Amino acid sequence: MPQWIQLLLTILCALAVGRVLDRLRVPGGMMIGAVIGACLLGVTTGQSHMPAPAKTLAQIIAGAFIGSGITRDDVREMKTVVKPALILIPCLLVINIISGLLIHHVSGLDLMTALMCCVPGGISDIPMIAADMGADPSVVVTFQFIRLVLGIGCFPLMIRVVTGGDDAGRTEVVKTKKKKDFQAVNVLATFAVAAVCGLIGKVSPMPSGTMGFATLGSIVYACAFPGKAQMPRILRKCAQLLSGAYVGASIGAEQLRLLTTLGLPAVILIAGYTLGCFVIGYLLYRAGCFSRREGMLAATPAGASDMALISADLGVSSAKLVVLQVLRLIVVVLVFPSILSFVVHLLG
Repeated sequence: MPQWIQLLLTILCALAVGRVLDRLRVPGGMMIGAVIGACLLGVTTGQSHMPAPAKTLAQIIAGAFIGSGITRDDVREMKTVVKPALILIPCLLVINIISGLLIHHVSGLDLMTALMCCVPGGISDIPMIAADMGADPSVVVTFQFIRLVLGIGCFPLMIRVVTGGDDAGRTEVVKTKKKKDFQAVNVLATFAVAAVCGLIGKVSPMPSGTMGFATLGSIVYACAFPGKAQMPRILRKCAQLLSGAYVGASIGAEQLRLLTTLGLPAVILIAGYTLGCFVIGYLLYRAGCFSRREGMLAATPAGASDMALISADLGVSSAKLVVLQVLRLIVVVLVFPSILSFVVHLLG
């Protein structure tokens, strides 16, 4: 079957399931539905296909959407991200190491593979790093998929239920903002700025450079030309669709079969990051960095671009949260592997 037909079928299946969950008001419904739809197509027919540029496009749109909503006042608040980062990142490292050691003990997986399974990074980046470090990338990608689905499918709903009306005031502010009169020329200009910056970031050595640069470029554009940076909500849904379809298309029957043999390690992973979401969220809240809902979102083990997209579904619009998520991913990809390699060497 021609690849363009596979691509069309993948998008249609992702859209069908994503639309259903989105209409049911499931947080991040479009994205998690797209993952399920594309995965089902691939497992049942073997015909799912999403090219790598789809992920790039999704990250550019996500960056443009995030950056266009940031004002000069938001930028002034970004200096406060240092304090929450000093709380969040060390806590995630502790969870990573403890969960990895437990998985190694109960499963028989080698220590490096077990530790890399628990890294709170990106599903596209971590398996490749794992292979370079001698871990089993097929096992790592399975656990990264569990973490990603947990982060974008379960945690947002859990956070909404647990926090209840804690952020009702913040949500109300977001909802009552004056609606923008979107103009095609402004939308195209915003996307063009994000695309150029995102592509520069893609070829840079910076992890998550595509989204990071796209977001930064859009922020600069929004601050330099107030009111001109515009991205309609439908494009955010498109980004969720593309990102979810890309992830779903990368999961095959082998990864699903692995899930049946790694039940207990998966429970350890889920328990570790669920506890971490509550504890880290509480610490960020008590430290005065975020509200309870924002703190738990910051501690959610999904990708930076995924959580940035989903947070809007929960009525949270925070420049600090976006910057913290991007910073978290950069540190996780650049620093965590070296620390985990030292742990393996120390215990080996």
